[in-house]
Amino acid sequence: MLNLCMTTKFRRGSVCVCDVVVSSRSHVNICVLQEAAVRCEKQFSVSLEDKEELLKQMMDWAIGGFLPNGPDKLQTPAASSGRNVRFIRDCFCLCCGTEDVEILHPLFKGSLCLQCKDNFTETLFRYDDDGYQSYCTICCYGLEVILCGNDSCCRSYCEDCLNILVGAGTFDGLKELDPWVCFLCQPHRPHGTLVPREDWSIRVQELFANNSGMEFEPHRVYPSVPASLRRPLRVLSLFDGIATGYLVLKELGFKVEKYVASEICEDSIAVAAVNHDGKIVQVGDAQFITQKWGPFDLLIGGSPCNDLSIVNPIRKGLYEGTGRLFFEYYRVLNLLKPKEEDPRPFFWLFENVVFMNTHDKVNICRFLECNPVLVDAVKVSPAHRARYFWGNIPGMSRPIIASQNNRLALQDCLEIGREARVTKVRTITTNPNSLKQGRNVPLLPVLQDGKGDILWITELEKIFGFPKHYTDVRNMSRQQRQKVLGKAWSVPVIRHLFAPLKDYFACDELPSTASSTSSSSPPTPASPDVQQLR
Repeated sequence: MLNLCMTTKFRRGSVCVCDVVVSSRSHVNICVLQEAAVRCEKQFSVSLEDKEELLKQMMDWAIGGFLPNGPDKLQTPAASSGRNVRFIRDCFCLCCGTEDVEILHPLFKGSLCLQCKDNFTETLFRYDDDGYQSYCTICCYGLEVILCGNDSCCRSYCEDCLNILVGAGTFDGLKELDPWVCFLCQPHRPHGTLVPREDWSIRVQELFANNSGMEFEPHRVYPSVPASLRRPLRVLSLFDGIATGYLVLKELGFKVEKYVASEICEDSIAVAAVNHDGKIVQVGDAQFITQKWGPFDLLIGGSPCNDLSIVNPIRKGLYEGTGRLFFEYYRVLNLLKPKEEDPRPFFWLFENVVFMNTHDKVNICRFLECNPVLVDAVKVSPAHRARYFWGNIPGMSRPIIASQNNRLALQDCLEIGREARVTKVRTITTNPNSLKQGRNVPLLPVLQDGKGDILWITELEKIFGFPKHYTDVRNMSRQQRQKVLGKAWSVPVIRHLFAPLKDYFACDELPSTASSTSSSSPPTPASPDVQQLR
């Protein structure tokens, strides 16, 4: 018993067996010994400060079988243990051990302090070139990590968290398992003091929806427009890329009166022009857009993320480099917003990466006057792609649900004669290495004729939700086509976000084979002001 209490991990502010919050190990040691004596109905005949004599006396008790009650009585009652463990979990940061906690840990039972919360939100969705998390899932730190062997999971766990929270030697033991399935992929159960939350996926969404620490007034709510009064859409797309927005609007059946795009990449402009018969009006650099192009009903865009993403070690942040282009979006948004007395519905959507510095995210929230929602394409496609979306489109925060038309497994996107080695792939970027799976030994995700192979461009197009050969224009090379795809939005995600707009704008009659991945938000009663729309 003495040896146990001497080697037990001690944290200042822990709850002792006597239910007192203590600040020194000596208090815990004395209380543990006294509790042990009480349970086996013994009394110490020596000073509690004399460790050598205490050890001799306890050895005598052990040789005698801890009579009269026996060794079983030394066990801590289950109810009391559970109470203390739960109390300790909630009162301490799982990452650093401090008692000055801010929020509950979203993945595991326990808490996070303010500093670890900020680090957690910045790094949870940060991935290395191999597609796995750069840092530990539990603490978002860690030098040496073990990876989940589930094909659909990209989580990693560090040595310290496993050995401290699960049990000594856990890390070395798990390294012998191949594959090892992580705690969040296994059926829900405790692992030492590490207990996964059953509702962890919901808690992660809530954390990223509200982690700016700011509350905002709700955006203006527009009542749905009666079908007879709905007009075709007028859209302005900043940093348009390969026209994902236009593609989705047409797939959903919207009548688009005009679609004005700001894009400077010649390859992306060519893809948009060829696939949409020149119906997209290109206006060049976003910095030169003025009110003369308006009015518009929908403003969309996602400024370049290079200088915002913490994956980039030489990033310049929100106020330098390409990060400053966010303020072009903000400028145009203020130009287009209708006045209070104008009942015309106006919607906007801004997108960027999840793994940005907290202060950059907070500043974006401050300018846009709202918190973002986090949407990960992995729920409606075979690829991970977590992104922040700010905006005022109704129902943005509703859960994203896959439809029967969504390709959820990689095999669904492969050409004939090719076999998927994984179910889901990591986040696809402009970097060719992002197509390889696995950490130390890169794993090619496809087998063809018994040999490993990378994904073909036509397969990448289907993973993103684009039609086959969508980027096959102007004799672009494979690398050029991956580059424009790597910067694109996921089609099923944008379809999910745009679907509620059907309550506001005119649509064509869709073919019977067409359907969307999610239903529109329930219509709300129209107000008399809607009559002024025409």
